[in-house]
Amino acid sequence: MSTFKEYAKRAKERMKNGFWEQAKQNIQTEKQVAATLGLNTAKVGEEQRRKLQRQIYDYDGFCEEEEFYSKVAAILDSDELVSNPIMRLADQEYLAKLSPAERQVYISKLAAKYREAVEHYRQLRSS
Repeated sequence: MSTFKEYAKRAKERMKNGFWEQAKQNIQTEKQVAATLGLNTAKVGEEQRRKLQRQIYDYDGFCEEEEFYSKVAAILDSDELVSNPIMRLADQEYLAKLSPAERQVYISKLAAKYREAVEHYRQLRSS
């Protein structure tokens, strides 16, 4: 299927399923929560809009990011002591194909992504 047809199909699904009404409601809810917590509601609204934009225009990347975050949250929520979460999150098949230098770059990027996810997790849980 062509990319244009795929985008059109997703847009039609969003309209049928009430996606936009739900998105507006989510933004308003997030702004209200931010206001009660004393946060900048404009920044929270803008962050929600960026997330929505990414969900629409980079759907695959958005899904991949959400899946990664859910894996990190599962690690952090578990009672198990995980000594090396980076290697647990790494794609072992892909890692085996890399040279030592490429492996180091991959692990460094994964570690940075993990730190961002942990920070996001803590921000959400501290509220």
